[in-house]
Amino acid sequence: MDYEIVNVLRPDNENWTKQLARLKEKDGKLITLAPDPLFQFKSQQNYPNVLNIVDYVTERTYDPTSSLFFDKVPTVDGAEIFVNNDGTISIICDGETIAMLRTYPGTRRLVRDVKYLNSDGTTDYLEEYAFDGKLFSQIYYFENKVQQIAFYNDDQNVRLRFYFYDGSINAVTIVNPITQKVERKFDNLNQFFAEIVGEIVKPNDQVGISYMGVELNALAKTKSKNSLYLDESVFDDTNNIKGNLEAIMDNRVSSVDKVYISEEDYAKLLENKVDMHKYSVLKK
Repeated sequence: MDYEIVNVLRPDNENWTKQLARLKEKDGKLITLAPDPLFQFKSQQNYPNVLNIVDYVTERTYDPTSSLFFDKVPTVDGAEIFVNNDGTISIICDGETIAMLRTYPGTRRLVRDVKYLNSDGTTDYLEEYAFDGKLFSQIYYFENKVQQIAFYNDDQNVRLRFYFYDGSINAVTIVNPITQKVERKFDNLNQFFAEIVGEIVKPNDQVGISYMGVELNALAKTKSKNSLYLDESVFDDTNNIKGNLEAIMDNRVSSVDKVYISEEDYAKLLENKVDMHKYSVLKK
């Protein structure tokens, strides 16, 4: 199997056009990493042979015939939903605004998320809904800072949790959807992605990435043949080779077998007498 890995599917991104061409050429599968309530809708519109790591773990599915209109959103008993003059949507209970509702752009009606408020106006928690109207996640806040994200399966049971400390994810747990007992725990998001990707991708597979961020880290546990199609300069602002590339070249990062770069950068590296055994010219 041939794979391409990207953090988030962004159809308007120029790089996606290149990844899509590679996928179609090899009849490959796209793996996306980050949680995305719109993921399965976007995949139906752009490239259906896809897998998202969060959806893979939660085992959620997409129903193209389903949706959730804003006036049908589950909320507090006795609450009423109002469309304000400025187009915003409030949920009001006993005369107080308890939540603000947003719809998906271009729909005006389909629920995107509902932000529940504390009495002082700060955010209590946020409910995210997928495009088919299923509950996607709940994001919990304290003093307007994210503390935890709980991701739901199709039965609206929590299957996955991200925990935050000082703005960063410091733990990830996969839990039993019925008992909520922890089945697996990861120290950070990179470890979570690497372990799950490593289970999906097999030694005989081939993987392509275009970025040296979370996508590169996600390859850490793979045994496949992996290629980096670099869509940026090899050199940093000081005209030195970027640190991640040096790590790939000297095998401190051993998960990348081949790096495809521009013809111009390839020529510059030759002039600098750099070890070229992993470099190839990127086809235009």
